[in-house]
Amino acid sequence: MVRELALVIRNSLNEIMSEVIIYLRQVYDFMELKTLDEETIFCSISTFSGGGIGDAGIEWGCKVPVISACELVPDRAGLIRHNYPDTHVFQGDIWQLKQDIIKHAQLKLKDKSPWLFVMSPPCQGMSSNGVGRIRASMAVGKRPKEDERNRLVLPGVEIVEQLKPSWFLLENVRRMENTIITNEKGELENILDMLGRRLHPLGYTIRSAIIDFRDLGVPHHRQRLITIGCRIPEIVKKLPPVAEIFCKIPSPLHPIRTHGVHGRFPHISMRESIGHMPVLDSLTKTVDDKDPYHQIPKWNQEHYFCMEHTPEGCTAFDNNTCISCGYAANLSKDVDCLECGERLPKPQINVEEWECPDCNFTLRKSRTACKCGFIRPNEMKVSRNRRVVRGFKTSYRRLKWDSPASTLTMNSGVISSDMKGHPEQNRVLSVREILLLSSLEAHPGVNYEWDKKYEFRSVNKDGKRFYNGDFTPKLVRQVIGESIPPLAMNRIVGRLMDLDSRIEGPTKTKGISTQKFLEEVFN
Repeated sequence: MVRELALVIRNSLNEIMSEVIIYLRQVYDFMELKTLDEETIFCSISTFSGGGIGDAGIEWGCKVPVISACELVPDRAGLIRHNYPDTHVFQGDIWQLKQDIIKHAQLKLKDKSPWLFVMSPPCQGMSSNGVGRIRASMAVGKRPKEDERNRLVLPGVEIVEQLKPSWFLLENVRRMENTIITNEKGELENILDMLGRRLHPLGYTIRSAIIDFRDLGVPHHRQRLITIGCRIPEIVKKLPPVAEIFCKIPSPLHPIRTHGVHGRFPHISMRESIGHMPVLDSLTKTVDDKDPYHQIPKWNQEHYFCMEHTPEGCTAFDNNTCISCGYAANLSKDVDCLECGERLPKPQINVEEWECPDCNFTLRKSRTACKCGFIRPNEMKVSRNRRVVRGFKTSYRRLKWDSPASTLTMNSGVISSDMKGHPEQNRVLSVREILLLSSLEAHPGVNYEWDKKYEFRSVNKDGKRFYNGDFTPKLVRQVIGESIPPLAMNRIVGRLMDLDSRIEGPTKTKGISTQKFLEEVFN
């Protein structure tokens, strides 16, 4: 009895100590922060942080301490706690936490301003509908329901207004340039116009441009709208505020293209980044013996049959040539060869359907009425058919070895999603390959300051681990798919460091004087 009681007490003390350690790290200053001038501390604040993937390029790459991060999803917030133990993690809704973020920064920085503020609000709700279309819909009572996620930029702007960082960075999908939200006054307003209206009077100059991260050396295609604001007087003087914040080409505040047509180097291809990885197969070998992250989902026989006959860069929807007799004149709708009757290697599905006698439209069995108004009686015949799966030609498609990968999404392990097939092997990309293509890990020939530092381990508020250890492969894919690549963030923030005369940035460390550099940039 005494031994059992002692064990309970010891476990309780261990839990209490874990909580105390987390509390102390979150409350007290364990960072050595550099003062840039009488108003500014060299540090960053991150919001909508995900798992802190992009912050790797800031804190570990650019050596900018991230003093706080805000994330809604608990296990993502736990990733930040594990990987950045000196970063104060605000877990929850930013609407409710914005004042806490502000107070924490004011206390930690002794009422000075942070150097950088970063926000990457969710992009799923972004719409390209303009003010005119929304107002017209409102006039006839058909205004589309507003996605509240679009308005998450508003608490971020409030934080900027209160803390007045030297720089702020807003990353989102490219269509954000046209997104209309209900602003703090209850009025419809374009997001970029709202930024100008509220932040220009505080001394900020703001520019927004679409950046493809493959042009910065990231081994996959990912276009994002990067909006940068600066209130450093010498830069504002050279690049004064303008009404039209969006730029058709990147502004001097944006990073210089290093790869591609107008860069010094060609884009990083899949062959360069993952061509060295061991062979896997979605039926016979789904996990590498030496690397548990080099693993893939298992396919069914249907998927395997379709993809094993799909050439590099092509989609299985275009497999019109019969593999049995070689007949090549089959049509896109055909599921069997017109010449020999053998099955074609296309994505197919068995469906129960009925045909409307009034308009000859074919409907699924679950539909009891046709759009023409005909109602199917219960005794009406339902036929079982096989047809090509309805989908975009970007699905069931192989990637190309000598091009960057397509955009990494949360569904990177699903072959029916956009452009997910390995260039030649019968599988999707492995988790390890996703990490290499995301730039979280370095591929052969490059070096990243953050390479091999990040761990997919998550710690709850009470110090206990999520999922009893590492994230599952599926969760790793999701975290990467929702995150900004560390290399892209590193290049963007490195550009801001180059432009700031108070800091030695990546370019200036090569001997370029600040004044000369600024003259070259803005003239």
